[in-house]
Amino acid sequence: MPNYSKHVQVCDVEKDDGKHCGNKGGAEIKKEFVRMVSKYGLRKDVYVSSAGCTSQHRLCEMDQCSVIVYGPNGEGTWYIAKSEDVETIVREHLAEGKKVESLVNEGLSTNVN
Repeated sequence: MPNYSKHVQVCDVEKDDGKHCGNKGGAEIKKEFVRMVSKYGLRKDVYVSSAGCTSQHRLCEMDQCSVIVYGPNGEGTWYIAKSEDVETIVREHLAEGKKVESLVNEGLSTNVN
């Protein structure tokens, strides 16, 4: 198994209430992360997976979902993202190592050690 240096967890949980991230496009956003990670040549460094419900769906609009990006040393950043935000997160955070402050989930601490 590869030794990834970064991990992206995308909430794609669907519930009957229609209010969870999976109901708001989480699966599509996860697919976009996989596509962008490949586009930027980061497949050996970045693992993309689903996250269980993070209870952040109440902060997300109908075209957003909760995303957690873990980097070296377990440092994590919580984002609320739309599909069109994914390339920015991949390019700036995963490729260049800079948080995308405009997309940080203000409802949570940005450090989730």
